[in-house]
Amino acid sequence: MARASSRSQRVVTPASGGRVGPVSFLRETYSELQKSVWPSREETSRLTMVVIVLAIAAGFFLGGLDRVFAEVFARLIF
Repeated sequence: MARASSRSQRVVTPASGGRVGPVSFLRETYSELQKSVWPSREETSRLTMVVIVLAIAAGFFLGGLDRVFAEVFARLIF
């Protein structure tokens, strides 16, 4: 059984009841987006191609499995 934490749980509530104004929200969002490290155009295109190739490979693999199982079950049932 899990033990309760010995640290005290302190809940901090903002004076405005947890609401943030739209202008403040947009400023904070913009600030956080500036901290992000965005991939370069080349890296984005390379990784997109990797995803497309892997999706096609997975599709062929699953399609092949479907075909094999369909043949096996067709021969077992009929």
